[in-house]
Amino acid sequence: MNLIKPALCLAMLVLCVLAGPARAETRETQFEVFLDVAASCTFVSSSDVAFGNQTVVAGAQLDAFGSLRVRCNVPVAYQVSLDQGLHGSGINDRRMAGAGGDTIVYQLYSGDNGTTPCSALAGVQWGSASTGCLYGDSYAGTEQDIQIHGTLTLVGNARAGDYSDTVTATITY
Repeated sequence: MNLIKPALCLAMLVLCVLAGPARAETRETQFEVFLDVAASCTFVSSSDVAFGNQTVVAGAQLDAFGSLRVRCNVPVAYQVSLDQGLHGSGINDRRMAGAGGDTIVYQLYSGDNGTTPCSALAGVQWGSASTGCLYGDSYAGTEQDIQIHGTLTLVGNARAGDYSDTVTATITY
């Protein structure tokens, strides 16, 4: 019995050597690695266009300035539009309303910065793609301040009191 075990082991070893190495097979496949980086722009802050406390002098031209602060997560071109406000009938008829229903007409323009400024020099008010001027610029890595330039001409029959309007700004990128 002691001789049978070594003989069996030797026979198995001889068979393994004669049979050759075991065949290993391989298969391949491929896969992709990807990332879709989505642009995102937002208004960080805004400051009001405040004409302040004024004595009415008919025909007096008043200017006031506010701003929008924009931040995007990646370099991207963007556009900013402004609506007509709550009391006007269009961007060329923006109005601040007083408590008695009286209104005062005003205009909004952007500063001269940006790739597409809506400046008062061009005479086209800041509006949207379908009406007026659409402010455009490109985000380059730092927050950007966009100046809002408000103008109005006082009329002689304006009543004393507070006048205001709310304008909505929209950023598209």
